[in-house]
This record gives sequence, C-alpha cells and structure tokens, in this order.
Amino acid sequence: MGSKPVHPPDSGNENHTRPRLASRLTTHPDGREECTIYPADATPETQLTRWISAFDGSFVDLDAME
Repeated sequence: MGSKPVHPPDSGNENHTRPRLASRLTTHPDGREECTIYPADATPETQLTRWISAFDGSFVDLDAME
C-alpha cells in the first residue's frame, strides 16, 4: 500500500493544475490563530484525513518566495 504524488518533483510536467482549496481560521483561547487548509470539494468524512494546519507565523508571503 502506498501513495503517489500528483506532481512528483522534477516530473517535467509544466501544466500543473492547482487543486481548489478551502481554509478555516480558528482563534484559540490563548489568542493563537490556526489555519487549516483542505480540498474545497472534500466531504466531511474526507476532511478528517485530508488537511494541514499551521499556527500564525508559519506562513510566508508568496511574492517573497518567488
């Protein structure tokens, strides 16, 4: 059992299709903000396994990285 990335590194595929994503911002009682990103078309059941979360300070501006 395994998985294969949709766009493996150095695949040579220049026509990348970006997935549609949705996000949810949660503010915790201690004031920390957490952003959870998941596929926009995910069912509630799928959202349990296809997500990534990060706290504020973990993201950078896209223009700064290009």
